[in-house]
Amino acid sequence: MRKLLIAGIGIFLLFVVSGCALPEKKVNEESVARTNMNQVQILPYGEESEEPYIIYDDGSKEMLNQGYIGLFINGSIIKNANVTTVNDRMFVPLAVIAEHLGAQLEWNDKEGTATLEDEENKVEVVVGNKSVKLNGQEVQLDAAPERLHKDLFVPISFVTQVLKGNVHYYDGTDADALRIVERMPHVMISRYPENAAKLSQEEAVNKAREQLIAAFEKRYGTYTPLEENVKVEQDDDESRLQKTIANLTVKMENDRYYVLPVVYDFWVDKYTGDVYTYYNGLIMDISEFDPNDKNALAFPG
Repeated sequence: MRKLLIAGIGIFLLFVVSGCALPEKKVNEESVARTNMNQVQILPYGEESEEPYIIYDDGSKEMLNQGYIGLFINGSIIKNANVTTVNDRMFVPLAVIAEHLGAQLEWNDKEGTATLEDEENKVEVVVGNKSVKLNGQEVQLDAAPERLHKDLFVPISFVTQVLKGNVHYYDGTDADALRIVERMPHVMISRYPENAAKLSQEEAVNKAREQLIAAFEKRYGTYTPLEENVKVEQDDDESRLQKTIANLTVKMENDRYYVLPVVYDFWVDKYTGDVYTYYNGLIMDISEFDPNDKNALAFPG
């Protein structure tokens, strides 16, 4: 009986110690949906090749015109967004914004009025009127909402002033500007739950390194890290990868992704931990990284 009691106490203590070793579970933590950036290809306008286009994750293709401006919401690329510039003001489709930010929109096309329910907030919009009502209080926009492309469009100031989201614009050339892809002008809109868990830069580096090591060992065998000051031959792909993996660092970030240079850039999703490769060739290619793919470390181009 004494032995059984001691064994029971030992098992109990083992559970207690194991429980203490686990990370503390965060309560009321909201998750963020994955983005749609896997298997996306972009040929921006102005490249010396065929007509510019975007191929989306579902395989559909959108042809781009000279004035095309892309739209990303919370890191996802938006199909047929029709971002439009009117009198030097940029307009975005309210229905698309509402859908991706979790708001409910009622649009009366005949009357030119709309009501937006955004969590505890109620927004009233009238086409042609710069003044919108937010919970009964007037908010003045820098331009009036308009009916464009048979839909209701609002100036991007609506996103910041009314929806309390973040907006950034990349003109396709500014190397210092916040951006998701290169060379293609685009608007980035973001608004994440305040209590959504987000990876730190260190966690993102570890996530990418873990997957790269798995891919390396599948291709070359045991991985041995090489320090930054170790010299390797230019054609020694194995040693160059060992050195790159050991010295991974975040070179830039945007609202959704940390960007880490490998051979191509690697993206780590701040909210899901998904890892992508971004090839900035004539045709840009974004694909989810699969360390189990035998060609995971084949970097053509």
